Amino acid sequence: MADPHFDTATQRPATGLDEGARLLILRVLEETTGGDADPTVVVAIFMRDRFGGIDDYLGAVAAVWGPAERFLLERALSEAGAEAQFELRPRRGRDPRIATARAMLIHMPEPDFRVAVEATFDGANWDMAVADRINSICRNRGAPWAFSSEGKFEYVGDETIERDLIRPAIAAINRPQFAGGVRSEFESARRELAEGRPESLKQAVHEAGCAVESAMKVLLEQKGLSFDAQRDTANPLFERLEASGVVPRHMQNLVLAAMTPRNRLGGHGAGANAHAVDLTEAEAVVAASAGAIAYLANLLP
Repeated sequence: MADPHFDTATQRPATGLDEGARLLILRVLEETTGGDADPTVVVAIFMRDRFGGIDDYLGAVAAVWGPAERFLLERALSEAGAEAQFELRPRRGRDPRIATARAMLIHMPEPDFRVAVEATFDGANWDMAVADRINSICRNRGAPWAFSSEGKFEYVGDETIERDLIRPAIAAINRPQFAGGVRSEFESARRELAEGRPESLKQAVHEAGCAVESAMKVLLEQKGLSFDAQRDTANPLFERLEASGVVPRHMQNLVLAAMTPRNRLGGHGAGANAHAVDLTEAEAVVAASAGAIAYLANLLP
């Protein structure tokens, strides 16, 4: 039941970067340039040095995301172009080329849309106000992404995950003790998650688990406790921390939450059937690693 004290946008369930969110972001890009960054420009910037044309891109979509994804995208492009071409009273922006480009940006795989926005932002040297508007759209639509002042989408999860896990983890990896492997591995996990390709999601899971292992090694070093840097994996590292009274046994599940998915999906050979990691799994593992890193950072001397 809706609360009469709050507006509709506040109470709407999270939409992520759906069609409405993408249209809002594209509008920001176009308004900021006075129309110079219309959808055809954004698509051209996205395609540059990546694809040899629409057919090449559609072939890549089929190879990475599957034939069904290509079919749906191709149909959306065809319908948008036909609708604009045969419109009785064409409106501004309903040129078939613009309509087709807009449809491509709206229906392309989400990681590709993020790349298109980042590339357009990077080439325009816009100020913080533009990044702030895109970031605001992400927040208002409940997208698990923040748009940084450098013009990059960064995974932050939903509002609760961002507040309780990701932001504390970012603060933790900026501590001098975690500035080496922990920071590089956790940031790598977030970058791979942002790319969103199947191989990237697998790598995000792997890097998230490695970041937690590195955090445990740093904590052992800072406490002056011995361990085998070459052979000790997550479980032996936790056992050493627990045996020395640094970490209580009841925190095992929190600290090692990312390890089983890492080992099964991203850490060891798959055998006959390749590992498949979906986005929700990868997001959960990265969030779990963030909670573990933030917790372990609080135990540093």
